[in-house]
Amino acid sequence: MFKSVYIFKVLSAILLLCHSLTGYTQIKRSEFKEPAIEFMNLDSTAKGSLYLEITKKPEAVIKETCFKVCTILYRHINEIPNVETIKYTVSDYDGVSAKDGYPPIIDIAFSSSYLESNFNKTEQDSAKMLNEIIGVLSHELTHAYQWDDGGRYSEIGGVIEGIADAVRTMLGYKDYNSKKPGGSYKDAYSTSAFFFVWIERNIHKDFIYELNQSMLANDSVKWTRQQVKLITGTSVDDLWKQYQQNMHLDTIEI
Repeated sequence: MFKSVYIFKVLSAILLLCHSLTGYTQIKRSEFKEPAIEFMNLDSTAKGSLYLEITKKPEAVIKETCFKVCTILYRHINEIPNVETIKYTVSDYDGVSAKDGYPPIIDIAFSSSYLESNFNKTEQDSAKMLNEIIGVLSHELTHAYQWDDGGRYSEIGGVIEGIADAVRTMLGYKDYNSKKPGGSYKDAYSTSAFFFVWIERNIHKDFIYELNQSMLANDSVKWTRQQVKLITGTSVDDLWKQYQQNMHLDTIEI
């Protein structure tokens, strides 16, 4: 009974987020170009087979997550980078997951050790673990499809990672209600992500889309945080102050 209630709450939260944040996309599922998925499980142990047991059809999960990620990042089908092939590998290594390469071919690695460890932490709850797998996948697939201002990760990686976790949050695979005051918008990952989602929900609809568009590779514009003000009309420092003061007012009912 507990697991059924939990699954219902998780699905409700995901549907609420998707309805409020992706209802304005013009991308249709029938028009979306699915990449070819080359799935490889290099771990022959029990923790390697666990991935298949939880996801059932990993290729289908990856393809569907590609589409969902693009509904956050883009508004028109012709804006989406041409990702033709995703080579997805499950193997036993220290880490969580990582993306490598650029379109048209993307490599994504996922750690079977991480999977096993988290599966045990959830008391072997397959529903929770599937939520985590897709959450991690959505982060890495955002890296596959997002812009990075022409390969400037070493300079603006915090924003790039923040966008990836923001997409994960907007799809319902990271707990938006867990945001806490403190830190900096430069901290990347969850800290930046929740800030970006807050801007999307409270200040400027389409913020994530426009932030990603401001990092186009060939627009002859070097990305700086001034882009945030150009998008929202308010400096990123002032937005951060507002966020710190008001974040507790914005929650997702679960």
